[in-house]
Amino acid sequence: MPRFRALALASATLLILSACSVFYPNWGATELPEEPTMSAVPTETETVTAEPEPTDTEIEASAEPEPTETEEPEIEKVQTEVTIIMAVAEPDFGVLTVVAQIPGLSESGGMCKMRFIGSDVEKELEVRAEPSSDYTQCFPIEFPLSELPSGNGVVTVSYDSEFHFGTSPATSVVIP
Repeated sequence: MPRFRALALASATLLILSACSVFYPNWGATELPEEPTMSAVPTETETVTAEPEPTDTEIEASAEPEPTETEEPEIEKVQTEVTIIMAVAEPDFGVLTVVAQIPGLSESGGMCKMRFIGSDVEKELEVRAEPSSDYTQCFPIEFPLSELPSGNGVVTVSYDSEFHFGTSPATSVVIP
């Protein structure tokens, strides 16, 4: 029985050490392996063609470059829905707060513009738009009440980005 244990122990040790070679294939390596670099070695080749070489007059005729299109194609913007979630005058903070979003669209790089019209006064304020999981939200718009006339007014929010545009329906607000 002691011989069997010794043989089993030796076999287990051999198996464990051979398994280490799977995890450490370069056991004695002192540095990380380097990525092979592919460098092009110039070689000289001679091409033989059956076509005759062009004459001077043919070279002059083909010296004019062909016109190329340098204009980028126009990107067609898609109209999208803009929804005003909240448009409230907050006299305690001295601001008109407007929160708007673009439902069903999540993109960055857009801008939102709030437009207030009331008592023959028109004011605008532009803010960034930020993407969310399934919508884009205008950064909260806070316009100073001191710059707005008292009474009834109307607020709209428009959105513009590289690929989309839209304007919300008008929402009425009362400025104290």
